[in-house]
Amino acid sequence: MSDTPRPTRHPILAWSGALVVGALGIWLLHRHQFASGFDLFPGPRGDTRLIAYLCEHWYQALRGKAELLSPSMFYPAKGTLAYSEVLLLFVPPYSLLRVFGADIFTALAITVVLFNFLNFLAGFALLFHAARFHLLPSVAGAMFFAFNNPKLSNPDLLQVQPVWLLAVAAMCVVVVVRDASSLAPKQAFGLLALAGLAVDLQLLTGFYLGWFALFWFGLFLALAAVLQPTRQHLATALRRHWRPVLGAAGLTVAGLVPFLLVYLPAVREVGGWPYSQVLPGMPELHSYLLMADGNFVWSRVTEAMLQASGNAPDWGRRIGIGLVATLTWLGLSLFAIRVRRQSPFLAVAILAVNLLILLALQFHGHSLWHKVYEFVPGAKAIRDVARFMIVAALPISIAFAFAVEQAQLHMGKRVGQQAMLVALIAFGVFEQFNSGDGQYYSIRRENERLERLAVKLPADCAAFYVTGIPPADPLLTSSLQRQWMHDAMLVSILRGVPTLNGRSGKSPPGWALREVTAPDYQTKVRQWVTRHNMTGKICRLEMDVVTGGGPGL
Repeated sequence: MSDTPRPTRHPILAWSGALVVGALGIWLLHRHQFASGFDLFPGPRGDTRLIAYLCEHWYQALRGKAELLSPSMFYPAKGTLAYSEVLLLFVPPYSLLRVFGADIFTALAITVVLFNFLNFLAGFALLFHAARFHLLPSVAGAMFFAFNNPKLSNPDLLQVQPVWLLAVAAMCVVVVVRDASSLAPKQAFGLLALAGLAVDLQLLTGFYLGWFALFWFGLFLALAAVLQPTRQHLATALRRHWRPVLGAAGLTVAGLVPFLLVYLPAVREVGGWPYSQVLPGMPELHSYLLMADGNFVWSRVTEAMLQASGNAPDWGRRIGIGLVATLTWLGLSLFAIRVRRQSPFLAVAILAVNLLILLALQFHGHSLWHKVYEFVPGAKAIRDVARFMIVAALPISIAFAFAVEQAQLHMGKRVGQQAMLVALIAFGVFEQFNSGDGQYYSIRRENERLERLAVKLPADCAAFYVTGIPPADPLLTSSLQRQWMHDAMLVSILRGVPTLNGRSGKSPPGWALREVTAPDYQTKVRQWVTRHNMTGKICRLEMDVVTGGGPGL
């Protein structure tokens, strides 16, 4: 990250080459969708359907057919949008696709593909233009940023797929720090304001990513203030641009108002997560070696490690980054002092990531994260702490680009060594990907099934709830009941009839309608209806039976 412009004789050719590589990554990630003509939806039939429901709720709210802050689940509870992600970034492309005739799942599937490509483009722009790395380091870092295993191992968490706003925010900050002596105050303000608003928008899209980005940046600033070279540079930049910094900070805080208006009432109502429920989502040492199921390179190693630990699936904590990336990161961390001489801010970024890894690590139920949980605002709303690695992939990708750049400079024009470096990078990227087998479902069949269920709901219902016959295998009951919650929500939005059922990160106080097959389920339905003085016809929708639904109460 030089203070002088890097010579680029053919920027169009550089971008063309980068786009080809990025398109290859998109094909490798979404090849099953492309081969099926977009009939296959990415991810299992779990949280992906919750995200589809919320995106469709936004679309219906924009059309004036739904109350924005109160989706039709958990009826008649209000403010239920805050029980999950707001997904604001999804709204423009998803709604546009719906306007042009795409169904719910196709519109969302195309939006996810678009976001993954934007992840690569934003990562490349950050590394190639803002950080001024050469082509190969920029492409290598952008590929890791867009297609790293911690992100790809959570295909059902669509809300963590768009990370390009984080790269945009980082790009703005890098340019301001790099060009502090030459930037006009208006330019500095514009860039810093854009960075702050990008983080605000990230919070309103996926809270985890926005919160972890702010937390890591706080660690970065604290460390930068301690080390003399970075402290001096920041002090100089602040003296020159203190007015733009204050102005951008004020605009960023103002941009948080919508976020607070959405979430504060829910925080007062349902509170945060108990620490006992946070602990299972915190990584252990072996979590940094676990890869996704079906990983092209390390699937058998992951299976062996899981078997050795008692066959626990460990979903959400498979945050390994592969052999090449792990060894590169360990090397950069060990030689951080040398990195500091060439790029002090990069050395601080490396230290900040390692500090975050240390804080989040648990060992037999003990972790420094307990202090973060107690004292950092918003930390009690974080249950799956291991997701921080998706945000950490941004500074890690910058560090990787630096390592590749240094390797290229050391090799000079030795073609054989350069070829070996390219092959090593290609392997390091390839080991992030997985087969994706079993991680898709048919959009056509999903739509047909939901239409059959929607037709079964009587026309004169004021609200409805679902019932169903428990499966013969008790182990399938819990999974099936989660699916029934999603079915109820999607039928609700298709028919425009609210449902008493629902599934989200949180649920309203006193709501206990998740266990559809429980013996006292009907009693709990009546109690919920009575408590809220509900009037009108409350219908029962029978799941997985031939006959239609009818009056339930």
